[in-house]
Amino acid sequence: MPEPTADAAELRRRLLRGAASREIAALGTGARTRFALRGRDWGVLLEASAEGVRGRAEDPDGSPDVAPEFALTGDDETWSALLAERPAAGTHSVVHLVRTGAIAVSGATIAYERNVHLVRALIDAARGARVRSDVGRPLAAVGRYHRITTSLGTSDVYVERAGSGAPLLAFATAGSETSQWHGVMTHTDLTDRCELITVDLPWHGKSSPAWDAPVGSYRLTPESYTEFIVAVSDVLGLRRPTLLGVSMGGAAVVHAIATHPERFAGAVSCQAGPSVTARANEHLRGTRVNPALFIPEWTYGLMNPSSPEPFKQRVWWGYSSGGFGLYAADIDSYLAWNLADVELGLSQGSPHIAVLSGAYDTSVPTARSRELAARIPNGSFAEMPELGHFPHAEHPEAFVRHLHAALDRVAAGDPA
Repeated sequence: MPEPTADAAELRRRLLRGAASREIAALGTGARTRFALRGRDWGVLLEASAEGVRGRAEDPDGSPDVAPEFALTGDDETWSALLAERPAAGTHSVVHLVRTGAIAVSGATIAYERNVHLVRALIDAARGARVRSDVGRPLAAVGRYHRITTSLGTSDVYVERAGSGAPLLAFATAGSETSQWHGVMTHTDLTDRCELITVDLPWHGKSSPAWDAPVGSYRLTPESYTEFIVAVSDVLGLRRPTLLGVSMGGAAVVHAIATHPERFAGAVSCQAGPSVTARANEHLRGTRVNPALFIPEWTYGLMNPSSPEPFKQRVWWGYSSGGFGLYAADIDSYLAWNLADVELGLSQGSPHIAVLSGAYDTSVPTARSRELAARIPNGSFAEMPELGHFPHAEHPEAFVRHLHAALDRVAAGDPA
């Protein structure tokens, strides 16, 4: 292997610096693997063992005693874009670049899938400076349980409320729960404008599983999700609340407006398209790879790496904490969503639906959200260029600036 160019040597140096970071040391506890990242004329080898995690320049002779389980290979331009301190949308996620073929995996693919958390953490650490955030004001949400029976079963459903004013009933992303909204409550002024009401679906977060249902039996459909939204509104005595949903929740609020327009004042739908593809994966429910490591990595790369580090870490932790099979069942429901099934229920007289799209979301590209908005007669669209698939959770302050404008459009009932 010839000596790398000056630019390639800098890539290698930054990766080796990243390998010595505290983030890699923490996340690598218990890992046993060896892998390489390779460019045109350089390579970096990272080894995790009982002694800890260490990185070094790859032996150009490739001697068998240090052969990696797997290697990721890309051109230097791809690595430079990925390792940029503030990478551009589309070049920011190693999981996305592997999935699209811009970075190739050689060796044992299953080893890459088992250790993708170390690959991603190494790249994060190599980028250098991270955006920090203060702790914000104390969390003032009030939580309470409500027993709700729908076709999902009978469950004691956990609801959190913060602020005062017009009710804004909010639903999180697939597999997640009310804590995704805590940053909005502690770091923004949204609750000065409205009462933010967040809900854990049955089986999720602090809500109980459906009574007398076998573990692993949870299933959801677009229809049962809307049924649940209506039931929650009834139990809470809400009169025409505005709905707010993200990802699977973003599709659900569109479905709810289309099928029950008289029940709601309008909706803000984030990170949803007219339909969804390419979100299924065998490891979401499988046993060959630890879902508590794989699922957070499957979702982490959908955020802007430049969002504040504490919020990104909380999104990761939330996805490492879900019940077995929960995220997979939610994704099955999201994949069943199709605007065409309820499109005839939407008209110019329907409550306004404001569609928002984070540019860093590679699972629901902005073009798909724009298409969704175009097919809603009384709808509007706005891009959030600095945000990704979890805008409310990854950077609450930036998200709420966009949300205020969206709520203004919903209140006016007009996209103008």
